Amino acid sequence: MMGMYRSKGDEFDWVVIVEGTYHSRLLDQDWDAERIRANRRLLRVAITRARHMVVFVRPEDALPLMALR
Repeated sequence: MMGMYRSKGDEFDWVVIVEGTYHSRLLDQDWDAERIRANRRLLRVAITRARHMVVFVRPEDALPLMALR
């Protein structure tokens, strides 16, 4: 287990990304635009570390990671 930032440069068969209910939010509507952009970049790094599969474990009230069309 490691944090997203620490995973940069590594590859894994499987990646599980866990978002906490009170801490370790992936996105928060109270953040400014720059912080949201920075977290999206970091999330992209974590996702691209997977060779085969990425699994997200998120609270029910989590913000969408991408805009719904």
